[in-house]
Amino acid sequence: MQRFALVVAWLVGCSSGTARERPVVVGDGSAATVGGEVVEGDVPCDGVARVLGPGLTHERWRVDAVPKIPVTPCLDLVRVDLRHHRLRVVTSSRDGEARPATRWIEDLRLVAAVNAGMFHEGGTSVGMLVDGEHENQARDNRKLGGYLAFGPRDPAAAPVVVTGKACPGFDLAALRAAYRSVTQSYRLLGCDGEALAWADPKHYSAAAVGVDRDGKLVLVHVRAPFLMREVSVALARPALRLAGALFVEGGPEATVVVDGADGELMLVGSYETGFVEDDDNVQPWTLPNLVALEALSAGAGR
Repeated sequence: MQRFALVVAWLVGCSSGTARERPVVVGDGSAATVGGEVVEGDVPCDGVARVLGPGLTHERWRVDAVPKIPVTPCLDLVRVDLRHHRLRVVTSSRDGEARPATRWIEDLRLVAAVNAGMFHEGGTSVGMLVDGEHENQARDNRKLGGYLAFGPRDPAAAPVVVTGKACPGFDLAALRAAYRSVTQSYRLLGCDGEALAWADPKHYSAAAVGVDRDGKLVLVHVRAPFLMREVSVALARPALRLAGALFVEGGPEATVVVDGADGELMLVGSYETGFVEDDDNVQPWTLPNLVALEALSAGAGR
């Protein structure tokens, strides 16, 4: 896709486009255009919503913790009104060879995408990943306590839910019967949106997916490497209004990409303890499985 090709090229030093073509740097190694205009300097971590398209907004919030290396301590949130978009699973086990999220978006004419979860070599999901009759990973991973479900079989049901094994009344069989698509990972927030005390001592860039208290889907990205318990505390702040969230990937694979009618966003991770201990990555990595958005209304995507 030429638009995202411009974004990547500019990030690695080829800023040959016009003022309107050049993306806005929103954080180290991440880029965006907002409303077709270039903003001088970084997009501030001020919590202000910026429109990327119908039913798509982008916010940046400061994290009140010190990252492992000296980079901008912010987290990015993309809120999605599902009256304008349809959620779908994209997986190399059904939809073609693994590729970067930017390529998936171009090839399948998607509006946005985030990691569906951690994966094994070969593309099989670490946690459950099912989409209707297609099963990338049918097994429930006992170590992973959280679930994202969407595609309700009853049109009156919530379009997307985040829940967990520890939540009152949880029933995995009932969840799978009620929703066509289910993906499984670790929870970043508890059943009431509270912070969880992760014991993991590693620092990561991270991607997450959740829902807010208005029922909107929320795509989350943190470029700066934090402990996940610090990210959990940041996401639990009342101002963000999140009802639940799942960790879906850490390190350079952590990706959120949006191709909205009024703005683009490409957020990629870099740092992971014991793997890539720097902030140098600016390229979206090849991914086998994504949770993605398709436009329902004219103008929601390009």
